[in-house]
Amino acid sequence: MPTRTIAALLVMLSTSPLGAQTSPSAVTQRLFDDARVRESLDQLRAEEPWVIEQQIALCEIPAPPFGEAERAAAYRAAFVELGLQDVRIDDAGNVIGVRPGRATSPNLLFTAHLDTVFPAETDVSVTRDGEVLRGPGIADDCRGLAVLLGVARALNRSGIETAGTITFAATVGEEGLGDLRGVKYLFRVELEGRIHSFLSVDGTRLGATHVGVGSKRYRVTYRGPGGHSFGAFGLVSP
Repeated sequence: MPTRTIAALLVMLSTSPLGAQTSPSAVTQRLFDDARVRESLDQLRAEEPWVIEQQIALCEIPAPPFGEAERAAAYRAAFVELGLQDVRIDDAGNVIGVRPGRATSPNLLFTAHLDTVFPAETDVSVTRDGEVLRGPGIADDCRGLAVLLGVARALNRSGIETAGTITFAATVGEEGLGDLRGVKYLFRVELEGRIHSFLSVDGTRLGATHVGVGSKRYRVTYRGPGGHSFGAFGLVSP
């Protein structure tokens, strides 16, 4: 999803809750008529090279499932540098930073995930060929992590003050047996009862999913009479 779209969604969610008589198109138009919003979008376009630099730098820090700590530390430092408040790493390993609005509520939780599907021994070097970046996890979800930083920077530079608070979070355990443990911890413990909207940047397609999605993980064990084909030739192997 383009960073300019993310910025518009952020401002929409945190400043103008939709009323029964307010169409989404009307709210969007009002946002784009705001000079500060236009300035923020211009900032995002102009600073895309900086966002790409963050994307590459983060992706070259290993973050295999259950091994996100090094990347989390670097991300925490980035939040501090951007001036977010109450920057911390929670007990699950999520990195959290707060951009206060005029009020603490509504609170928009804006996330991307730290981990990749690649094991610890993977070479995470990133190569660049013109406009093409190649590297393990460069899109999923190093792009999302970089987008969060770009949006925070653009909102700050354009001086946008939101009605509610935006909580930025880089989560752990999104992939595989991580079973979404980072996001679950935010909803169930760290920010329980304090999340009013949720927006996650993930994947490579330019689109938005706006309905509830779910994730079911299974661990399956097969047993059978056979084993290795050399020592148990002819028996059914699980």
